[in-house]
Amino acid sequence: MMTNNIPASNQDESEDPITRKVAYGIYIANLASIVLPMLPILGVIFAYIFENDGKAVLKSHYDYLIRSFWIGILYFGISGLLVLILIGFALLPICVIWWLIRMAKGLKSLMRNQPIANPKTWLF
Repeated sequence: MMTNNIPASNQDESEDPITRKVAYGIYIANLASIVLPMLPILGVIFAYIFENDGKAVLKSHYDYLIRSFWIGILYFGISGLLVLILIGFALLPICVIWWLIRMAKGLKSLMRNQPIANPKTWLF
């Protein structure tokens, strides 16, 4: 019987490097969305495509990215509507800061090969 040289414990944790690079790309695209606001749409499409290709660490990141997109749509949408009564002008910068912190936190965890502790959170 032939075995490979990868220990069993590391073999379970192996992952596709392309799936990891896609996650990096989505985080970078989301950070760049401050300049190009349509990039998160492309990012969430890729997140849905690759969400089941990764192991537990990457799965948590893809879940986090997908939820970030939809929660961001909600937060930015509400803020945009509230611009009509002027309070939205104060909320929009808060939404941008929320988005940047969330993406930076996720990118930092991905770089450390750590899963997102709570990908279902509404805050950070």
